[in-house]
Amino acid sequence: MALPFLYNWRNLFVRKTPTILTLLVIAAVVGVFTWMLGFAGALSSSLSVAGDEHKLIVIKRGATAESNSAITVDEFNKLSQLDAVARDPATGESLQSPEMLVQIALPRVRDNGKTTANVAIRGVTPTAFKVHRNVRPLDKVFDVGALEVIVGEAAAKQFGLELGQTLNLGYGSDRGYTVVGLFSADGGPMESEIWGYLPALMNSYNRTMYSSVNLRLREDADAKSAVDQIKGPAIQLEASTEREYWETQSSLINIYLAIAYVLVGIMSLAAIFSIANTMFSMVAGRTREIAMLRTIGYSGTQVLTSFLIESILLSLLGGIVGCLGCAAWLALAGNTKDMFGAKTFTTLAFTIRLTPMIIAGSLLLVTVVGALGALWPALRAARVQVIAALREP
Repeated sequence: MALPFLYNWRNLFVRKTPTILTLLVIAAVVGVFTWMLGFAGALSSSLSVAGDEHKLIVIKRGATAESNSAITVDEFNKLSQLDAVARDPATGESLQSPEMLVQIALPRVRDNGKTTANVAIRGVTPTAFKVHRNVRPLDKVFDVGALEVIVGEAAAKQFGLELGQTLNLGYGSDRGYTVVGLFSADGGPMESEIWGYLPALMNSYNRTMYSSVNLRLREDADAKSAVDQIKGPAIQLEASTEREYWETQSSLINIYLAIAYVLVGIMSLAAIFSIANTMFSMVAGRTREIAMLRTIGYSGTQVLTSFLIESILLSLLGGIVGCLGCAAWLALAGNTKDMFGAKTFTTLAFTIRLTPMIIAGSLLLVTVVGALGALWPALRAARVQVIAALREP
């Protein structure tokens, strides 16, 4: 028969100091790992929204992003050659959206305005709402004859933008644009932007060229063929699907995530050694107890299993503390974060949420760490020489 569970539970608190120190180390590892899983999950969720395979982003040849691209009116008109572009069934309008992108530095809410971030100001026409199908106005849309903008929900939360607020935009920051509404983009990158009427914004910023053109393709159109035609000699512009574009822009974010996971791995090794040290001290202090267990009929395998259970219990306790600590930190410091793209330096805001899947992943990690840390001490306990141990003073 196996050793009673209560026996393993009580033994965790016999040596309080090493147990508490080990628990704190585990909690720190799990807290960081949980935060990283939430961070990666929020980013992946946001970028996955920007995966419309029937939408192309066209920029100037040689440009790396919308923010450093400039497309002339003549170049825009050349795109009318594309047969693959979808049309509005109601009006017959070609679904191609000329857009202008500039940036404005806004203070973050989370640190009371001590730091700022670059937020994208996108000039669009009403056609943009037909091309970007995941963008849905939640209130009033800007009036084409007024200096008005609408704000993405993520941007509004991260930078404290409210209805009725005035933003000083334009080349000299001398044009007051009123926030008249919010819009949702299903949590995608565009939800971190501010949108206004294209001609008004171009006039405010003294622009005569577009930053990009977003196209919606027909459902039966081949995206690769359309991209090749845009890159060809007749048009000579650069194009990519929405997914490809945002994968390029998120390359710097992926590097940050890789570095963070390496750090979590190093911390996990530290936790393994901490658990092993605690379990070795438990084995050393309970040699006679282990011998007595063997004497009354418990096998070496049962003793080994008992120590593994104790270690996993200790790890799970630390894991629970770490998850609670991470949740408390997000509640206090705020769960809306932002990062900038690799080439645009424009902010991408996202919200970190601790989902059941993330918590389960963290507890699974800590279970593995606990088992690895206890394996060698548990093997040592299982191999205790009964007679010699009973003779110890």
